[in-house]
Amino acid sequence: TAEQDYKHKLFAFMYAGIPCVNSLDSIYHFLERPIVHAELTKAAKVQGESAFPVIPQSFFPYYRNMMYGGQFPCVAKVGHAHAGYGKMRIANHKDMEDFRSVIAVTGKYVTAEPYLEGEYDLRVQKIGTHLRCFKRFSISGSWKTNMGSSHVEEIELTEQYRMWAEVAGKFFGGLDICTVDAIHTKDGKEYILEVLDIDTDVDSWVLINLIVESI
Repeated sequence: TAEQDYKHKLFAFMYAGIPCVNSLDSIYHFLERPIVHAELTKAAKVQGESAFPVIPQSFFPYYRNMMYGGQFPCVAKVGHAHAGYGKMRIANHKDMEDFRSVIAVTGKYVTAEPYLEGEYDLRVQKIGTHLRCFKRFSISGSWKTNMGSSHVEEIELTEQYRMWAEVAGKFFGGLDICTVDAIHTKDGKEYILEVLDIDTDVDSWVLINLIVESI
C-alpha cells in the first residue's frame, strides 16, 4: 500500500513454499505497476487493440527521464500505490515540470497516461470460474472515481468483458482471482486501465465460498 510494505513476509512464504491463492509468483509480479502494464500491452498486441483496448501509457524510471510527449491533461501515477494514492491530474507541461521537481526527491518511478473524462468506471471480476461485471458512478464529484462516495451496480457481462477477464486470468501463469478495471468515457469509448490481483469490493466469506466452489 502507500504506507505499508509487507514484501518480506511474501518472501518468507515463497522461501517456505507455502501454497497460495493467487500463486505467490503472481503476487510478486503484481507488486509493481509497470510489470502488469507490460502484460496488458502484450495481450493487446495478441487480441487486437479494438478487442482489448488498453489506455496508452508512458513509463519514466527516473525523474530525469520525465519528458512526457502525450496529450494533456494527463494522470501521473507515482510508484506502486493503488486505490487513488500517489496519483495527480496534470494540466500542462508547466505543471508537469513542477511535478517532476517533486519526484526528484522521492526516488520513485512514474507512469503517465492521458486523462479521460469518464461517464462511469467498469470492473470485471473473476473469482475462480465465476465472472461478474459492475459499473461505478462517483457521487463525491472527485475525478478519482475510486475515492470518496460512489454508487456501484451489477451489469450484464458481455462477451467482450468476459474475454477481458479470461485473458487477464492467464497473466503470470494463471490467476484464481483478478479484476479488470476500465473506464467508459462520455463519448462512448472504453479503455482498460489496469488489472488487479485482488478485489476488496467482495466480502471475504463470499470470496472463500466462491473459491471453494470453483476448486
